[in-house]
Amino acid sequence: MDPRLEHAAESGSIDELYALIDENPYILANIDAVPFINTPLHVAAAAGKLEFAMEMLHLKPSLARKLNTSGYSPLHLAVDKGHTDFVSWMLKHDHSLACVKGRNGMTPFHVLVVRGRNVDLVAECLLVSPECILDMSVNGQTALHLAVVNDRFEALQVLTGWIQRTSQRNAFTTEKGFLNKTDFSHNTALHLAAYKNDLQAVRLLLECRLVERNKVNGDGLTFLDILRNLQSHCDLDLEKVILKTRCKEAASIPKPKAVSEFLKSPLNLATYSSTITNRLRSNTSEEARGAFLIVFTLIITATFQTALQPPGGGGQSKDPRIKRAFFILLWFFNTAGFNCALFNTFCLLPLRRLFTSWFISVGLAIGVSYALAVAANSPDPVFFFVMTTVIVLVYVLYLLLLAFLGRRQHRTVASEPNLSWFRRS
Repeated sequence: MDPRLEHAAESGSIDELYALIDENPYILANIDAVPFINTPLHVAAAAGKLEFAMEMLHLKPSLARKLNTSGYSPLHLAVDKGHTDFVSWMLKHDHSLACVKGRNGMTPFHVLVVRGRNVDLVAECLLVSPECILDMSVNGQTALHLAVVNDRFEALQVLTGWIQRTSQRNAFTTEKGFLNKTDFSHNTALHLAAYKNDLQAVRLLLECRLVERNKVNGDGLTFLDILRNLQSHCDLDLEKVILKTRCKEAASIPKPKAVSEFLKSPLNLATYSSTITNRLRSNTSEEARGAFLIVFTLIITATFQTALQPPGGGGQSKDPRIKRAFFILLWFFNTAGFNCALFNTFCLLPLRRLFTSWFISVGLAIGVSYALAVAANSPDPVFFFVMTTVIVLVYVLYLLLLAFLGRRQHRTVASEPNLSWFRRS
């Protein structure tokens, strides 16, 4: 780089910059053509010259992502030098700059967490660029690992507080994945906190409801094994948390079956049913899904209405002409249609975790209501209520089995979570 351009960037002189451009219009293009180079934007970032840097971004935006020969972007240098206002303005100009990976796969956000000088800036970075929390370094460590390893407790508080307050799509999955992410040594942040004997960090992580307390690392140890091997003295509050959350040693945890063992096992009826359900759900287009859901909703409504007002006026007390055999046939086919419509609705909805539990709970409530409606209008209320309730319970248990098997035995590629929404309250 021309020494005069370096001096202009270091002093923040925009006039000198344009004087050099007037002398050589290709001066910035020539710099941009080099894959790894210390650009004027790097110099301005290290010196904290915000106005000069913004002018450079207008003239040559690509320089903001260029790495120097040491493997750092301009924002990496600004974070390292502690230029808070510079970093804040750069992130507002282009929030994706927080995710630029430099040396060792470290992003500017990672450097913010490692330095730990300004947790307010860490929080601001999460707000303007929430996707940066998913980035990992070359050894598989996230910002959560880095906060623990570098004893940045305040940054750890910000990270755990933010991830538990997110409300975007797939937030539950994102939170669980982030809190329990393992590095290349299969250590979670909780394992690392135990290895460092950082009881304050251990307590904070255990208070996160989705942290897996009994996860086994690459050494075959849980965090409780690590703490006991270090013979650390836990305070009373931490002991209460450990007892409350039922933390276990690795020796008392059954070893999970390998995927290869599962694939070699015979295909039983439950697995086959779960496979059919998952295929139906994944192969149905959005247009067809919407049309089918409308049809099944109408069937549920019609069959429920038939249970409330059966043909002929209901039970024997209202219309003695209805024969018991006729009512049994009506009840059988109507109940079959009602439960089949509920089942197909379950198959078509993109159910996941909490929403699955919600649907099954609502389905159970509707099923019991249906059983009461049938019993109230039947010639033998007790018999038909018991029979209908048994069918509904069998149906609910079957749905629970499908949901359980679907989570444990079918691994699908989920879409990337959308992290654009954040609830501040």
